[in-house]
Amino acid sequence: MKLRLKLHIKGRVQGVGFRPFIYNLAKKHNLCGFVFNDPSGVTVEAEGEKDNLKYFLRSLKELAPKISYVDKIDKEIIPLKSEKIFFIANSYISKDKFVFISPDISICDDCLRELFSYDNRRHLYPFINCTNCGPRYTIIKDIPYDRSRTTMNTFKMCSECFSEYRDVRDRRFHAQPNACFNCGPSMNLVNRNNKLSSHLEREDVEDILIKASELLYRGNILAVKGIGGYHLCCDAKNKEAVRKLREIKNRPTKPFALMVSNIDILKKICFMSKKEIEVVNSIRRPIVILRIKIYKDWMKDIALNQKFLGVMLPYTPLHYLLFFYLRKIMPEPILIMTSANYKDSPLIAKEEEIFKLKEVSYFLIHNRGIYARCDDSISRVYNRKEIILRKARGYIPDFFEFPTKKRILGCGAELKSTFSLTKNNYLITSPYLGDLKNYATYTFFKNTLQHFKKIFSFDAEVVAYDCHPNYLSTQYALGLNDVVKIPIQHHYAHMASCILENRVEEKVIGVIFDGIGFGLDGNVWGGEFFVGDLNNFTRLAYFDYFGLVGGDKAVEEPFRVAFYILYFLFGEDMFKLNIEFIKQFNYEISLPFIYLVRGKHYVYTSSVGRLFDAVSSLLRVKDRVSYEAEAAILLEMLSYKCRERKLNSYPFEIVKERGYYKIKWQNLFKEIVEDLLKGVDKAKIGFKFHYSLATIVRKTCQTIRDAYGIRKVVISGGVFQNFLLFKLVTKFLKDSDFQVYYNCRFPTNDENISVGQVAIANARLGGS
Repeated sequence: MKLRLKLHIKGRVQGVGFRPFIYNLAKKHNLCGFVFNDPSGVTVEAEGEKDNLKYFLRSLKELAPKISYVDKIDKEIIPLKSEKIFFIANSYISKDKFVFISPDISICDDCLRELFSYDNRRHLYPFINCTNCGPRYTIIKDIPYDRSRTTMNTFKMCSECFSEYRDVRDRRFHAQPNACFNCGPSMNLVNRNNKLSSHLEREDVEDILIKASELLYRGNILAVKGIGGYHLCCDAKNKEAVRKLREIKNRPTKPFALMVSNIDILKKICFMSKKEIEVVNSIRRPIVILRIKIYKDWMKDIALNQKFLGVMLPYTPLHYLLFFYLRKIMPEPILIMTSANYKDSPLIAKEEEIFKLKEVSYFLIHNRGIYARCDDSISRVYNRKEIILRKARGYIPDFFEFPTKKRILGCGAELKSTFSLTKNNYLITSPYLGDLKNYATYTFFKNTLQHFKKIFSFDAEVVAYDCHPNYLSTQYALGLNDVVKIPIQHHYAHMASCILENRVEEKVIGVIFDGIGFGLDGNVWGGEFFVGDLNNFTRLAYFDYFGLVGGDKAVEEPFRVAFYILYFLFGEDMFKLNIEFIKQFNYEISLPFIYLVRGKHYVYTSSVGRLFDAVSSLLRVKDRVSYEAEAAILLEMLSYKCRERKLNSYPFEIVKERGYYKIKWQNLFKEIVEDLLKGVDKAKIGFKFHYSLATIVRKTCQTIRDAYGIRKVVISGGVFQNFLLFKLVTKFLKDSDFQVYYNCRFPTNDENISVGQVAIANARLGGS
């Protein structure tokens, strides 16, 4: 029995080899009909025997190209047309553009084999790619996704490349970045006085890479142009090179990401589960946080006092070529690959920008343009699930099914900035953009948003934004005209992102631990327990307020928080305490801080992130930070050294005052001081603090459950990037019969704020 099916396939099905896949699949199953791209996916009409159509549909789902993503298939039976062939029809183009643009994907195995095959015409070609791999998001200027609308538009394909491009049986069929030595981009190794050559021969590549390898071997810093921007690169085992790189980046202690040539070398230095191997080796190629197996001497320059390394495998042909030549002169090379930018500035993507880095002398550049900058992604594995910590290359743009009748823009927060928008029943998230602390990053935010508006034909009807009046993202939202404007409380947005991601329908308990966020009472929140859903929330419990002496200055100088807490607990008797923290304060040094505390020159906060800072400073782990959350991160690393895992919690109280449950931290800190006076091991104190916070979460959630009957808990906020605390909290809650939800697809830090803003705004407008 013959049938004809009409299929509409939504998802990431354009620019990923989907039409030739459908074509070859249809031919295999003796079907006639056609396939074409449409403004929101791919349309297929397939006619043939019923059994053949059944196998065709099954294979369509099971064998789809790795780079593709089938989100939904609408099917209907239509009248027979009795065609004789199956063919690829011309695309249908509409002014209302909406296509699942592919992210940038690591070089595939087929291209990698060709890259190192002497008899292949693309042997050693640094820009080899096909339909299954290579740049996408970062080169697209507009859609439909054709070469003329990418940064490859300046390179005209030679006859051989064009033949591949037109052959539906070839894996380079309609591969827009398709190129070779004869017609494609060129690279060069230059100093400030050299120009990029317009043509590249195979001999040139070898010469360039040999010289680049020798420079790295001799301890030089090399700026390397990648897919989404420049990296600064050096030999990770060269102490002097790492020192120079830290000076260039103004990054005295923050760990660097590493690139390792293959999985076998990685296994020697890090523990790796089956899932971690899968994520590291995936086509997305994120930086993955892995536990160190053997702490080598050179690692202290890369990640001082850390238990984990951030490591990735090569993902571009150029990376693989660079390692190929490095291995000729260095045993098991390991490179630092860190984003090329000054502190708090956006990623560098253009030559005129990279040459401004005066401390760098050598540049491995190329002339394939980067239209949309995109940083490396970061993830880790927990409970056999990937948790994304920074979402960018390989994961962006992301399309999350989200039924809505409105076009909504979520402008995000200030730190870890992102935006999100809705179109055609999908929520689309931007890449990680950085911290909106200066004009350059704010300009990057606006330019990226303008790019998304263009490629998705998006014009906002509703804009959601953070309540903090001084955030540049908030000011951007308030400056828009002819839109509905909805302010969203920062921590409620965290909670909403987790509710949305996990599709939780009922009311939940929201445990939101964060650094700082503007609270509805005018104070700084960050240690919150909510009850609610996407429609509304109630703040039920929070950590008793304490002071940030000097306001934002206390974020950079954690000792100010510790000073406030000790003065609050002991008054001027704090100076009689025989602990190391006090010994740094003589009368002249302490007097200004006593004045500030007495005069109440501080901002009240409930922030758990700042409590971490206070403990870190009390233990003399870190008094002043050079990067965000440094004090808390180092306290976490110290705490891993504690051998005991079953401890009693430090004492705390949960007291109901004026309708709220207040978590009293006072006795907890008194006991920490007592332990310091007794000479208790600092690692034990640190672990016990983590353990106590997890106990507080369990006890507070139990109290709320007893009052409201809610068993589902969502946890979110930047503090939960602390892996030790995260594991303790999830374990304690699950052991207490709670259903626990957390962010995986959307990072738990402020990157998820824009997602939560959109979710809440949509609910307030009546949902879908």
